[in-house]
Amino acid sequence: MRVAFGKEWQKYMNKKSVITIGTFDGVHKGHKLLIEKTLSDAKKGGLKSVAIVLEKPVRNVSGLLSLYDEKIDELYLCGVDEIIVIPVPSDILSVEPDEFFDGFLVKILNVKQIVCGQDFAFGKNRKGNTCWLKNKAKTRGVKVDVLKPLKFYSKQVSSSHIRSLIEKGDIENAGKFLGRNYSFYGMPFKDRGIGVKLGFPTVNLKTDKSKLIPKGIFISLISQNGKIYPSVTSIGTRPTFKEKSVLIPETHILDFKGVWKKSKTKVTLLKKIRNEKKFRNIEELKKQISKDVIKVRKYFRLII
Repeated sequence: MRVAFGKEWQKYMNKKSVITIGTFDGVHKGHKLLIEKTLSDAKKGGLKSVAIVLEKPVRNVSGLLSLYDEKIDELYLCGVDEIIVIPVPSDILSVEPDEFFDGFLVKILNVKQIVCGQDFAFGKNRKGNTCWLKNKAKTRGVKVDVLKPLKFYSKQVSSSHIRSLIEKGDIENAGKFLGRNYSFYGMPFKDRGIGVKLGFPTVNLKTDKSKLIPKGIFISLISQNGKIYPSVTSIGTRPTFKEKSVLIPETHILDFKGVWKKSKTKVTLLKKIRNEKKFRNIEELKKQISKDVIKVRKYFRLII
């Protein structure tokens, strides 16, 4: 297969560049190491720093650590000059490594240096691994820096490991590997008002189905329009009420008075305090929620 690198790519045909390539799901500490190296070397050489980003993972994953907009926002915060997004699927991902290297990296991006990790591979059937890349780059006068995997507590920092931690409910360690607390966004919607009836009104959120959302009861922060509130968030299927199997995040905001606006809302998970469970009756559930709220209050008193 040959891909025509047409007019849509012409805007990138200018200054010589240092590039890094990847999916960057979560934009975790390992990704930021690659980006920092790219930025540093580009600055030293008077070159443009470029991050080539896959829109989403090529292979199916249990859930995304960062949706497209979240990922791009986080990358811009890192300070790269240019972010080039490759759609998934895309013909570019299926070309032979030679064509990708010569036709895209060299001809379009005027690449002078590539920064990547040890597990990096591109092109048809992932033929363009780091060994191939070094040999090819040498023939074109392009420098290649292959960085060793970043390790934290003897574990390699990777998107797959972070997903595993989040699915287990180990939010605190997931945050250490990410370099920030794990969060998600959603739009508030009016539900059956169960929280109000229990004496603990909640903000219910509709979230993107592709985002990884862990089950359980969490100490959290909820924010909207720049205002942040301490809260407790329940994510589950409401087994006490025999609800459907759809996960619904419900957040009770401590000492909040007023009406939560129906606009984009962010929930940041800080610590899991228990699993969701089915209670025998409403009274048992209310008692447990009261205990959860007490734990959350104690937590915020300790850290404020």
